[in-house]
Amino acid sequence: MLTCDEYNHERLFNTFIYSTRVKIHSMKHLLLSILFNLILFSSGHASSNLKINNPWIPETPPGARVMAGFMQIQNTGNENIDIIAVRSPDFKSVEMHLSKEVKGVAKMLQQEKLSIPAKSQLTLKAGSYHLMLMKPLKQLQDGEHAQLSFSLSNGEIIKIDIPVRKNKTRRHKIMKCGPGKCGGG
Repeated sequence: MLTCDEYNHERLFNTFIYSTRVKIHSMKHLLLSILFNLILFSSGHASSNLKINNPWIPETPPGARVMAGFMQIQNTGNENIDIIAVRSPDFKSVEMHLSKEVKGVAKMLQQEKLSIPAKSQLTLKAGSYHLMLMKPLKQLQDGEHAQLSFSLSNGEIIKIDIPVRKNKTRRHKIMKCGPGKCGGG
């Protein structure tokens, strides 16, 4: 039979052991949670190697149903990066295109993806790769901005604000367009 002091001492010891186990168990959960979040959020930025420089949309006349998006997309990483989709809350749809002249006729070819090789850059410009911004939901004028979201093949989404600017360089090569091309009927 235990004396009162022995009983209290044993009770305190058991309480200490129990609370220590609870603290260790809680600490394990806390550390696992921190580790999980570090892994989750650091891998979500794996493509911070993709830099979008000098984005802009040339201002169009009122009522234009299509606008274009231009920029330089730089891949500073050691792996190729694919842009598999582009979306915008400011346009009904966004398509990735390549303009080519074939036998004197301009063609715009829709692209399923834009690939940016490692340690390289892709320039989106008139007469080459570019974004087709279809059916603006409001008239965008010089000085305003639109939002674009780039979906990458690794699951990452990069969002940017892209300014609308007056097109000061009208040095585009005039190409003969085929039926149904270049906005014709």
